Amino acid sequence: MHLKRFRCFGTGPNSGNEALVIFEGASSGRSIAERQRFAAAQKAKACVFINIMEDGVGPCVLDFYYPHARSPLCLHASLAAAYYLHTHNVAEYCGSVLTSMNKQLLTFTHSGNELHISVEPDQVNMSVPSICVIAKLLGCTESAIKSPAAIASIGSPKLLVEMVSPEALYALRPALNGIVEWGQAAAVSGVYAYAHRELNKYEGRNFNHLDESMEDAATGVAAGALSLFLARNIILSQGVMLGNRCQISASDCDGLISVGGLVFEA
Repeated sequence: MHLKRFRCFGTGPNSGNEALVIFEGASSGRSIAERQRFAAAQKAKACVFINIMEDGVGPCVLDFYYPHARSPLCLHASLAAAYYLHTHNVAEYCGSVLTSMNKQLLTFTHSGNELHISVEPDQVNMSVPSICVIAKLLGCTESAIKSPAAIASIGSPKLLVEMVSPEALYALRPALNGIVEWGQAAAVSGVYAYAHRELNKYEGRNFNHLDESMEDAATGVAAGALSLFLARNIILSQGVMLGNRCQISASDCDGLISVGGLVFEA
C-alpha cells in the first residue's frame, strides 16, 4: 500500500481541494467499512483507493470516501488518482479508470498544465424541493434564490441552486444536518449554490458535509453538473470564502462532460 496527498483544482501549489490517494495494487486490502473508518480518520476532504485488476486486464478501479460517507464519484479525487497513476507509471493505467460503485468509465487527457476528466452525463428524473424547503436548508430567504432549482448529474447528483448575487452566496449559513438528511432520502449528493459573475464565469459553494469546516474548496462533480444544466462551457470559482481559491473548467465535448484543472503534490 502506498499513500500520497494531492491538491486539485487550485490556482497555485498552495491552493486546491486535498485528496489522499491510497494505492493498493491488486489487493483490495480493506472492506468497505474499514475503508470508511480509515477515511474518517484522515485530514483530507476525500480519500480514493486505487486497485488494479488481478489479471492485469482492464482499467484501474477507484473507490471514493468522504469522512462521513462513501461516494459514487469524486472528481477532485479522480484527478489525484489519475495524476498518481500517470506519474508513477502504473502499467495498467492507460488514460482511463473505472469507478467502484457505479462502474462508470472516466477518461483523462492533458490540456497544457491542466488534467481533464471526460465522463458521460446521467439522465436524472428526481423531484426538486420547493423554494421554501430549499431556503430553509440553505438558511436564507426565498428572495435570495434567483431561479428555479434543478438536479443534474455526471455521476453524483447535485441540487443546483442559483443565488441572486455572490454576496447572497457568501451569506448562506446552511442547515448541514438537514441537507445531509434530505440528500440521503432523495439520493442526491448535497446542495450546490452558485452565482453568476460575468459571461461564462460563475462562483459556487458545495454543502454535503456535516461539519462546516469540511466545506469543499472545489467540487468537480458540481461543476460538471452545472455545465450540463446550463448547456454551456463554464469557468467556476470556489473556495473564495475559505481563503483557498480554486478554479474548475467544465465543458461539453461531443456529448461528454469534460471537467479539468490543475493538480499539485501536497
